[in-house]
Amino acid sequence: MVEGLDWESNTNTTDNSCKTAHCDCLTFWEIQQQEAMMRVSNLKDKGKNLYKLEPGYEARARRIASVYANIYLEKEKYGNKNLIGRYYWMGLGAFASKTVAAIFKHGLTAWGYKWIPIISPFVLSPMVRDPVHSFAKGNLWLFMDIAPWHYAWSMSSASFDQCKTKRSVSKFTHIKEEVLNVPWSSCLPIIKNLQSTPEIKKAFGLLPKIEAVFKRKGKTRKQNFADSKDNLFKHLLAIAVQEQRNILQELVWKEWKVQAQATVQSFTGLPDSTLVLSSDYLVDSVKPIRKSKSMLPSSYNIKNMEREYQGRHAGILGKLPETVYSEPLATTKVANYDSRMEWIQKAAEKYHRLMLSDKGRVFLEKELIIIAGWGSSKAHFTVGKDSNDGKI
Repeated sequence: MVEGLDWESNTNTTDNSCKTAHCDCLTFWEIQQQEAMMRVSNLKDKGKNLYKLEPGYEARARRIASVYANIYLEKEKYGNKNLIGRYYWMGLGAFASKTVAAIFKHGLTAWGYKWIPIISPFVLSPMVRDPVHSFAKGNLWLFMDIAPWHYAWSMSSASFDQCKTKRSVSKFTHIKEEVLNVPWSSCLPIIKNLQSTPEIKKAFGLLPKIEAVFKRKGKTRKQNFADSKDNLFKHLLAIAVQEQRNILQELVWKEWKVQAQATVQSFTGLPDSTLVLSSDYLVDSVKPIRKSKSMLPSSYNIKNMEREYQGRHAGILGKLPETVYSEPLATTKVANYDSRMEWIQKAAEKYHRLMLSDKGRVFLEKELIIIAGWGSSKAHFTVGKDSNDGKI
């Protein structure tokens, strides 16, 4: 029985056993969808294989970031350590979902579902709470869309190509009820029931070329990234369009309350939406410090002032080719797709340049390893019943 955020699925529970089975394309996609659902759920009853979706918005965004990081690092099922980096968007996606988690943690955002609703002359609760739920919806269903595509390719690129046009939640049979019980599943018709799109076909159509370069013998990772740089970036941008236009624009940014909140945020800067390409929540953790000239020795080169760092990144960030954060452009209107994509393009270009540098790539991948460890994140408070589309 499926109830609230609970969902059940039958798996093989016999240890050290396996069974050969042939499945059709629809079952192939249901397997991938179930994998995604399990990653953001907690096992309630091992004997019954009963799972319950993690209800905390921040915790769930951290788990999603973890999945993205693990897919990039080839640590998910069927990953290939010789191909680390082929899933190029996933690295950037991990940092983006981490940014979403940081926003959910922010005190103002917490009014959205952590604290008791308040209506007052100073706080119009629905204007704060509803956009938070919308962002949680977008974060969750973007994950439900993009992770299974990657799981499928890793399992079998041949099956992916054979079955890519057959994916549709509306045609599911084994786990359809469970998928429909996920919060905001009513949005599925809006995002075409997670069917294939031109962007998905383009992004995954580039992978054979990328993989062929990465599989070469006797080449360094720097050479592989350099020789694949154009295809890697095209792959990233194709998925960025899938993410921003086909999913988030439809599920989040078209809502007027989200647009109104975005306007307020553009003036207040709260919460901070800077994309930080590290596991840190706060941009100050990766920003260079400024020293007063009076504190510097006479021999100090003033040009180096912008590259002084403190904390765990001291002695590291200053050696990278550029900073590891990307603030919205002065002209960015985040609710507008074209305007938002201008900023995302700039952020992607920074990520790309860092990845093409040995020092930059080592830094980014070390940070992704940290994020990859967030897969068991849980909310440490009671999540209100008015959250998660009421499915709690």
